Amino acid sequence: MTSTEIEWQTEGRRERQALRLSMLFAFLLAVLGITIGVITNSQIILFDGFYTFLGIGLSWLALRISRVVEAGPTSRYPFGREALTPLIIGVEGVALLATCAYATFDAILTIVHGGSPAPAGWGVFYAAVGVVVPLFVAWLLRRWNEGSELVGAEATQWFAGGLLGLGMLVGFIGAAIIKGTSWSAVALYIDPALVILACAMFIGPPVKMIRGTFVELVEGSPDPEIRAPVLMAVDDVRVEFSLPQPAIRLTKVGRKLYAEVDFIVSPDWRVRQSDDVRRALLARFADLDYDIWLTLEFAADPAALA
Repeated sequence: MTSTEIEWQTEGRRERQALRLSMLFAFLLAVLGITIGVITNSQIILFDGFYTFLGIGLSWLALRISRVVEAGPTSRYPFGREALTPLIIGVEGVALLATCAYATFDAILTIVHGGSPAPAGWGVFYAAVGVVVPLFVAWLLRRWNEGSELVGAEATQWFAGGLLGLGMLVGFIGAAIIKGTSWSAVALYIDPALVILACAMFIGPPVKMIRGTFVELVEGSPDPEIRAPVLMAVDDVRVEFSLPQPAIRLTKVGRKLYAEVDFIVSPDWRVRQSDDVRRALLARFADLDYDIWLTLEFAADPAALA
């Protein structure tokens, strides 16, 4: 087993540990949210509880995908199954958007029918927990495994949950302040309004997840911050071997980054020179955070690479 394979296996284990940690915190927070939501009859707390509970299922699915991907290429899947990583991220995005759409519709119906009282006491307690725990877990996940897209998606969800908790806390305290004043009628609409606000706030991350899935599955060009170090490495090698500007194609699927580099060379170019260029490129790619699959081609006739 090569050092690269050992490194990827180590990162895979850390990725699964991070996902299990996320599932544990999500389970505890979901149970607390659903219980307090039922007790206080709060839509926003119930929404947060069920949203978190949904995240447990998605985390479990991501955990299974992580194991499958780590198994590497097989005779049936000679290029591996890295495409499962963006696929599950896209599924998470769609599920979260669907949850938000349903919650928004239900909140609008509540407003139409006269609203509902904003919770106090236990509601404020849950909102405070809903700020501290998600932000802490998001921070912990990002430190635990910075290179994992699955863990990154989990951290994004937790961060959004922390913002929702902050919105709940502000809303509940505001409702308690205006209760008994001439603005007391407004307090009836704070709970469903918070649901709509939370759903609007949650749209960004799932849309970004779905967009990223689409770009990867249709083999689109990766983001500039991913392309930049690869292009720099290729340019360094080009200068080192006095080669012309190559044609470069890049696409990313999960942790795997496909790089096709085509050079036009003189007719007396030798295979040994090609090997030297390949070794120089792979040496520079070794420090990147992706598993790079390099296709390097040389041709004397430009039409051969068209």
